[in-house]
Amino acid sequence: MCSMDAAVRIVSHLPLQELWGDKGFTTKLRGRWLADDDIASFLRAGPVQFVVINVGMPPRWIQVRDCYDFWKREVRSHLARAEERVHLDRFPGCYCYLASEWQSDAGHPIVVLEKHH
Repeated sequence: MCSMDAAVRIVSHLPLQELWGDKGFTTKLRGRWLADDDIASFLRAGPVQFVVINVGMPPRWIQVRDCYDFWKREVRSHLARAEERVHLDRFPGCYCYLASEWQSDAGHPIVVLEKHH
C-alpha cells in the first residue's frame, strides 16, 4: 500500500471517516454531532480548532487564533442540526455545515464542519 502526501489528499465523500492534516495528524475518532450551543460552550472554555470539510478539497484547518471570529462570521449562521432535515435555501448562500467533535491530543476541541451545498 502506498502512502499519500496529506497535503494533496482530498475528501471524496461525506460523512467523513478519517481526519488528516498536512503535518501528519490523522484520527478516525469521530465523537458526537454538535449543535450551536455545544460549540458555544467549547468556545467559552477556550480556543477551538475548526476544520472545514468540502468534497473534492483537502480539509481546511482554520487557525486556532481565528476561532472566535470564524465562529461569529461564518459558522453560527450556517450551522444545521444533524438530526433535522436540512433545507439549504434557509441558510445564507444556500450552504450549511454539520458539525461533529473529533478526538485528539491537541489540547483543545476539534470541531469538523462538513459543508453541504
